[in-house]
Amino acid sequence: MAPEFRFAVTDDPGEWDALVAQHAGATGFHDWSWLQLMADVFGWRFIPLVVARQGTPVGVFPVVLRPGPIARPADPPFPYVGPLVPGALLPDVLRAFRRWQVRHGVPIARFDLGPAVTPPDELLSRCGVEWTGDRTYVVDLADSPSPEQLLAGMSRSARHNVRAAERRGVEIRPSRPGEVTAFLPRVLSESYESRGVPSPYPDDIGARIERWAEGRDHVYAATAVVEGELAGVILALAGHPVVMGWAGGTLRAYRSANPSSALYHHIVQWSSAHGHTALDMVGRVDEGISRFKMSMGATERPFVTVVSSPLPRVARSAATALWQVTHRGS
Repeated sequence: MAPEFRFAVTDDPGEWDALVAQHAGATGFHDWSWLQLMADVFGWRFIPLVVARQGTPVGVFPVVLRPGPIARPADPPFPYVGPLVPGALLPDVLRAFRRWQVRHGVPIARFDLGPAVTPPDELLSRCGVEWTGDRTYVVDLADSPSPEQLLAGMSRSARHNVRAAERRGVEIRPSRPGEVTAFLPRVLSESYESRGVPSPYPDDIGARIERWAEGRDHVYAATAVVEGELAGVILALAGHPVVMGWAGGTLRAYRSANPSSALYHHIVQWSSAHGHTALDMVGRVDEGISRFKMSMGATERPFVTVVSSPLPRVARSAATALWQVTHRGS
């Protein structure tokens, strides 16, 4: 009997994106153009697998590997890069994927299952994988809240900060040419260095993103201006119902004017005005950032990082433990 699930590499961006769009867990991080861009930025090997059940495509399974003679999983500095298949099929797909790993010499694979596709723990336990829990923060926009409702959904301190920013003349507007190029690397560098680690992104990440975003209506960039000076930028991927607030923020030198609260509030308003069902603020980072995101009206949502391997359980557990140690505090 032929295997129920097969994995085939596709070279068709249209096929890939159409399959991604069929799933509730679709994010901008699953899109072909984004994954190809990030593969180029980091030198990854991107393997775009289409999952078929009895010959009919049912989803996608992006695999990203580090460069080198030995297949090792890449570690994207953004979440959710993982399979998108119907939930009822996920356990069998994960089991079939381990067979694919054996045939293609990939002893360990790492991927995420986002908030919309994370199954119960007991189901994961039956899939023969190791996993660790994580969380993100999501602003629910499904009921098309008004600007007044969005403001009311924020904490009292966040509302105060937004109004204080208005009084200080903080302006939030769509980014102009060159602003993402100049300010995104600075914002990322400050953000990561504040946590004691260097930014994983190259110095030209702003220029790469700005070139890639040109002509793509689903990529939105906003800039914060404080008393005529540029204070920061934020990037959002908006090609699916849930907007991904990928990266950005404001420089510490302007903190007293509260531009970060105004910038994130702007992204929430923009997402709602454009008919999106939610804004994912992407990740926990630390307790301080978590509190800030929740103050903007977001609620906590769990997701998981999975380690899949056909190796013995002790090897899988060791790989998971190593990932936890290297990502502690991230």
